[in-house]
Amino acid sequence: MRLIATCLMFFVPTVALSEPIETQKIITALTGDWNGDGGTDLALIVQTEPTEPMDMHFFLRDIEHNYLKPVEVVRDQILGEWNGYDRPGYENSDTEPELTALPNNSIRLFLPAMPVGSQRTNQTLTIAYRDGAFVVAGFSYDSEDYLKENTKAGCDLNVLTGKGESGKTNEDGTTSKLPVSVPGRVIPFANWSFATGLSGCQGS
Repeated sequence: MRLIATCLMFFVPTVALSEPIETQKIITALTGDWNGDGGTDLALIVQTEPTEPMDMHFFLRDIEHNYLKPVEVVRDQILGEWNGYDRPGYENSDTEPELTALPNNSIRLFLPAMPVGSQRTNQTLTIAYRDGAFVVAGFSYDSEDYLKENTKAGCDLNVLTGKGESGKTNEDGTTSKLPVSVPGRVIPFANWSFATGLSGCQGS
């Protein structure tokens, strides 16, 4: 195990959230007010092991005692390239998730397409804190087969309301867009899947 000095450790009463976080494995971090109480909260995306999905850690500030309290760890939702920081010839990867704080206290999570095959799909999730859990409030994607012409497709869906718009490029190069209307859903980020979002975009 690496030296304690190289680790950022968060101690909490529950075992599930008390794991150490190595600073070298933090891909990106974001601060904002996720629960709207005026405190500065924190979100981290942390690498696990090579070829394994990354984890996302959420912290909410305890305003009374002025510390960041770990409240949730979401696993198996974020793919990206292992940056090889502990291997010879270290280089940063070029396929890493991105976090952006939005004005409405939510989080924009951009998941770039993995460089595998010619069909590439970028995803963007809007994550919001609702009733004590982080949920997927919005979903969008854009896809394209880089070896074929006129294969672009995409969708932008408000998961909570079920309203959105899908579009695709036709064989003649024109673009078709259709409104999306499905029942709104509250889906915890931990239970989200790309298939769920795609199904919503297809009106089912």
